[in-house]
Amino acid sequence: MLGIHGLLTWLSHHEYMMMLVILVVSLAATLIFVGNLFAIVYAFGQSVWWGIGVLLIPLFSIVYCARNWERAAYPGKMIYAGLAALGLTYIALLIMMAVDPV
Repeated sequence: MLGIHGLLTWLSHHEYMMMLVILVVSLAATLIFVGNLFAIVYAFGQSVWWGIGVLLIPLFSIVYCARNWERAAYPGKMIYAGLAALGLTYIALLIMMAVDPV
C-alpha cells in the first residue's frame, strides 16, 4: 500500500499538477452546469422570455443573474464561482508553463 506520500513521490510533478487541474476544472464545470440549471428554473419562474433566453442563448444566465441578483443570487454565486475557478486555473496553467515548460 503506497499511501498518499508514496503516491505523490511516485507521480512526477507534471502528472500531479495535471491531476489537480482536471479536478478543479471538473468541479468548476459542475458548478457552472448546476448553476445554469437553477438559473433556467428561476428565469422561467420570472418570465417565459427570460427562461427562453437563458435556455437557448449560451452564457445568458450570467446576464440574467446579474440583472436579477435579488432573485437569482443562488445560481449566480454558483456560476460566478465556477467561472472564477476556471479563470484562475487557466492563469495558473499559463504561469506554470512559463516557469517550467515541458
